[in-house]
Amino acid sequence: MKRLWRYVLNTAVLLACLSCLTGCFDRRELDTLGIVMGVAIDKGKDEGDTELTVQMANPSGGKSESKGKASKEDGGGSSGSSSAYINVSNAGKNMNFVVREMQNKMSRRIYVAHSEVLVMSEELARAGVRDCLDFFARAAEARMTPFVFISKGNAKDILEIEPEFEQLPSMELAKMLRDQKVTSHAPMTTEFDFVTNLMSKTTSAVAPIVSVINDGGIERLIVSGCAVFKQSKMVGEMDETDTRGLLFVQGKVKNGVFLADIQGETATIEIRDGQCKVTPILYTDGTAEFNVREEVTVGLGDQSGTYNLADPEHTQDLLNASQAVIKSEIQQAVDKSKELEADVFGFGEYIYRKYPEQWNQMKDKWDELYKNIKVNVTVVAKGDGSGRTVKPIAPDEAIQ
Repeated sequence: MKRLWRYVLNTAVLLACLSCLTGCFDRRELDTLGIVMGVAIDKGKDEGDTELTVQMANPSGGKSESKGKASKEDGGGSSGSSSAYINVSNAGKNMNFVVREMQNKMSRRIYVAHSEVLVMSEELARAGVRDCLDFFARAAEARMTPFVFISKGNAKDILEIEPEFEQLPSMELAKMLRDQKVTSHAPMTTEFDFVTNLMSKTTSAVAPIVSVINDGGIERLIVSGCAVFKQSKMVGEMDETDTRGLLFVQGKVKNGVFLADIQGETATIEIRDGQCKVTPILYTDGTAEFNVREEVTVGLGDQSGTYNLADPEHTQDLLNASQAVIKSEIQQAVDKSKELEADVFGFGEYIYRKYPEQWNQMKDKWDELYKNIKVNVTVVAKGDGSGRTVKPIAPDEAIQ
């Protein structure tokens, strides 16, 4: 009997080992894939068409000193043979169909799992983005991690700007947005965040705005401000000040700088941390009020003049000025969102969580109610040093 059990056990172990040696029937080799690093979506030339541009890494290429831009006619990529990327464009009615037809121009299978950015033109955004995003939300291999951008002008032009530090324009754009935490002038919106808010009944979606500027004869990208959406359509935009006010309320400002006028002198104040708490209050007449409390840590970045802001006796002047500036930015963002009738802060979500029964009666008319909500902003700032020096660069007798 022991022999039988030993035989069964050995057979089971052998079969288990053999199962680990099976091949990958659906394998795809690296040299058969066109790895997409960035996607741009524009309105097509024909009515109802959407133009898709994909930027793929070119493994056999490298960064060249002079790369030609993608052909406007056939959507071809950079003309230089040593280009690190290739841009391919195609247009049609539905995104899945456009992607499949694009394979006619390529010798490699389009693979979108590693895409870093998804750029949509403002023209497309104002017409509505729901249909063109359906494919990316539905495709099994497409991840929801790319950063979403709205471009001034054609989206595909963004993927043709010569990168200065990275190999690919899409990689440079993604890193630019990650570095926005230094200023907090643009939201870091992933495709998951964007689609989630598009489907939300309470919160309006936002996405950072990217545009091309001419800087001394050199075309450069700049990311600043955000586009505001309602029901999948862009309804307006917030500038960089409004955007930081929005991010303050969302608790996403951990760094940044702003200028403050203190005792007739201009100082740069550094934001070194921030926390926000939102408390909703719902009255019996259906009106809503929100108490926004922002606690922020700030430090002195630099200053002009001889009024010593690092002196403990003058620290409160710095804190008072900081509180006034931050409160103004938040209030400005609230006013802008009311103007657009778009709850970008998710205030409706706060009501839903605290007053779920009352929210069921309010949700269908929240856009109208939102214009009349009252937002009370309180900012509490605390100091965090003045750097390596404790006084302005001036003779002691001149320092105030």
